[in-house]
Amino acid sequence: MLTHHRDGFTLIELLISIAAMGVVIFYTLGTFTVQHQTYVVVDQVSETQNNGRAISSLIERDVRNAGYMVPSAAAACGADGSTTADTLAISDTDAIKPVHELPLSLQGEELGVSTSTTPSAGATTLTVSDLLVDDTPSYKKNASSSTLDSDFHVDGGAIVVDLANPERGVACGQITAVGSNTITVDFDAVLNAAPGASPPDLLVVPAHYYALNTATTPPQLERDGMILAKDVEDLQVAYFYDSDHDNQATGNEYRGDDGANPYDTTLVDGNDLREIRFNVVVATRDDDPRNPDNSGTGQVRENRTSASAPGDDGKRRRIYTATVRVRNNML
Repeated sequence: MLTHHRDGFTLIELLISIAAMGVVIFYTLGTFTVQHQTYVVVDQVSETQNNGRAISSLIERDVRNAGYMVPSAAAACGADGSTTADTLAISDTDAIKPVHELPLSLQGEELGVSTSTTPSAGATTLTVSDLLVDDTPSYKKNASSSTLDSDFHVDGGAIVVDLANPERGVACGQITAVGSNTITVDFDAVLNAAPGASPPDLLVVPAHYYALNTATTPPQLERDGMILAKDVEDLQVAYFYDSDHDNQATGNEYRGDDGANPYDTTLVDGNDLREIRFNVVVATRDDDPRNPDNSGTGQVRENRTSASAPGDDGKRRRIYTATVRVRNNML
């Protein structure tokens, strides 16, 4: 009589196989998790580095051209914050045609528009002689404009100097409105209130305006109201004023680089500005998944106080620093 024998796994063999498969799956998933976390970190750090380079390149380009065809004293201006980010206004080269394309009557001139209104902190409406500094409009002054009609525009910047009394310093801020012959500017830096011996000769020039918008999440750096990059934590600026004209940074000639020597626009002569040093701190979008609690800490630059910087968190950061000579103020 024939008997049928059927092979199969015993219960013990099946349990051993399941256990072995579980070990393999566990380590395979662990490897995939580590690889994914590494990819996330590398991707975000690369994005941070690219953003920092792009921002720094643009600011450097603007600083190198600062003062082109405008008074040297109006090359740059800013507001110094020890617990907040700085702001920076740089004369707008893009609003001025190349010198060989300017009318002959303007080629030897210091371009700008005149005003008799002294800037004061906060929103100030300046009545100006014109909205064009070179007889050719470069921008739409506001969203309702259908064609180019101004060299000043909403969200751009404006710099004001007193040509007759340069010791009054320099004023600057962001433009909030442009009328037919008026410019409303939210000034965050003003002139020294005491005029010199000569009657004031106020000149206004268009500027690019850099500011950190902390009202957004995450914070973002803006140029003329347009986003340059998100996840920018800080913008800090220092200025070298060669007050003794020896072309060396001595004494308190670098301003805004420490708490004992803040940058104050009412205490400087813009004609003495030689260099601008800026620092951009950029953070990754998310925490490092491999070490989310304390892999990084906020960075302190120039006169920013350590107490106001972000604390330990899981973000990685990159810092970009450049010192740039101002175009029209080189000895």
